[in-house]
Amino acid sequence: MKRFSLTTLPLLLLFLLGTIGCSSDEKATAKGDGAAGEKKLVIAAIPKSTGGEFWETVEQGARDAAKELDVDLKWEGTLTEMEIAEQNKIIENMINLGVDGMAVAPLNNRATAKPVASAVDANIPVVVFDSGLDGDKHTAFVATNNVSGGALGGDYLVEKIGAGEKKILVLRYVQGTASTENRAKGFMDAVKAAGMKIVADPYPEDGTVAGCKKTASNTLEGFVKDGKLELDGIFACNLTAALGMAAALDDLRKSSVEVKATFIGFDTSPKLIQGIRSGEIEALVSQDPKKMGYLAVATIVKHLKGESVEKEVDTGVELVTADRLENEEAIRKLVGLE
Repeated sequence: MKRFSLTTLPLLLLFLLGTIGCSSDEKATAKGDGAAGEKKLVIAAIPKSTGGEFWETVEQGARDAAKELDVDLKWEGTLTEMEIAEQNKIIENMINLGVDGMAVAPLNNRATAKPVASAVDANIPVVVFDSGLDGDKHTAFVATNNVSGGALGGDYLVEKIGAGEKKILVLRYVQGTASTENRAKGFMDAVKAAGMKIVADPYPEDGTVAGCKKTASNTLEGFVKDGKLELDGIFACNLTAALGMAAALDDLRKSSVEVKATFIGFDTSPKLIQGIRSGEIEALVSQDPKKMGYLAVATIVKHLKGESVEKEVDTGVELVTADRLENEEAIRKLVGLE
């Protein structure tokens, strides 16, 4: 039998200890980071688009939640809010990647239902946010109560110009977008109840500001008579529609058309806030996009950890007026002025 000399024994012991140490380190690494040794949850957040101030603010909220809850966030969306097929592909890709959960803002309440159902069938729970989705496969819905938001704008218009047979124009958004359809419904129900008449409610040519402006301009021209815009009130159903309508109204003023219609928009941006301060926009119904992004991620993480969640989470709305901007710090903070 081969014998080890006294000089080789220390070297052998060091080798064995090193091997044991490496094995322990590999096991710890395999379990993931953190003292508990648990692998981080991976959450996919899929917005309606990755461009524009609204979705950039939603992303901030989502990333804040991911950082606070120590999860990995995959934020991926289409370039515009018209690419339904592309959004469905993103959902399918996230299924193939095997993410732990998803938060999805559907571009279409019907067309997005099938890929979301596929995710749930693959044991990937889904929270829907911002805009509704047909079916009951998703875990929760995190959004503004859009019917109430539209009604808030409608009630305020009635308060400002009085009930009766007034002529009202509504600029909708992309057909099949549940959030804006519900806002239009809430607004129109409120003004109709006050005896007002919806004289036009077109959908824009496409989902861009330019497309909204073109549709708004063409529609407004039909109500110009003797150098005056014969409308009493105007409502635009989201940020893009509001920006397009504001630009179209500005063009009318520049062409010396008298514009006295009371304009109320939905969502806020620096340009629209400037419109309130100049008096060209009467009010804006404001969501809380940062809160929405935060709660969308927080809700899916809570569900994945086995905690109960509400089926519907209302992120709230506020009416932004010149008076409230001047006197309420919370409103200035909401719209990003503080």
